[in-house]
Amino acid sequence: MAQLPDTVERVKPSVVLVGTYRATDTPRFRYVGTGFVVGDGLRVVTNAHVASAIGAAGAAGAPGIDGPALVVQLRAGAGLWAMRQARVLETVPEHDLALLQMEGPAAAALKVQASEPVREGDDLAFMGFPIGGLLGFSSVTHRATVSSITTMALPSPTGQQLSERAIRSLRAGPFQVFQLDATAYPGNSGGPLFDPRSGAVVGVINMVLIKSTREAAMSQPSGISYAIPSRYVLELMARHP
Repeated sequence: MAQLPDTVERVKPSVVLVGTYRATDTPRFRYVGTGFVVGDGLRVVTNAHVASAIGAAGAAGAPGIDGPALVVQLRAGAGLWAMRQARVLETVPEHDLALLQMEGPAAAALKVQASEPVREGDDLAFMGFPIGGLLGFSSVTHRATVSSITTMALPSPTGQQLSERAIRSLRAGPFQVFQLDATAYPGNSGGPLFDPRSGAVVGVINMVLIKSTREAAMSQPSGISYAIPSRYVLELMARHP
């Protein structure tokens, strides 16, 4: 049975940078979040909030010139990255998921398996690019224990403070997530949560519990993160065969 270091080597080529590119920007590439290749090798899963942060990138004009183009960057060797233009196929805000289509030849894809067998106490791992470019876009792997499988709670106690995302989640009904005993950081969003032996994806990192401010997540991490179960990823992929 494969050990985590072997699995990390297999998973790494499929975990990508998601962001925007514009020739007149400094830097030209703006990192927004993590994603991972699935399906036929031309589809990328990430968070809806990552896609939303990019906005209408590449919707009009010459990509990277008239406006920022939505791009993903694939590993092309030690410290090297290959940039591909991409477009959003669908976003599912209530599950914080997005599916992208990228141009170019197919890349190595990760297998997405059903998340129903995941149990509290299972040992998993996740990969992404915490803190963005501050670490030179080096992928980082964290071990994670499933501390709880819980229903997504509304982020605020009063109706006046309900966000649009919270209202959509409420209308969609109960929504279970994996609570992880692990520390994720800004930049990990959209990264795969996977089985450390097989490398199969069972979830998508989508948020970390922050004690006070976003800046505090760096100096005083809570050690509690959340992931979207892969059952919702499979539903999204099935709509785009």
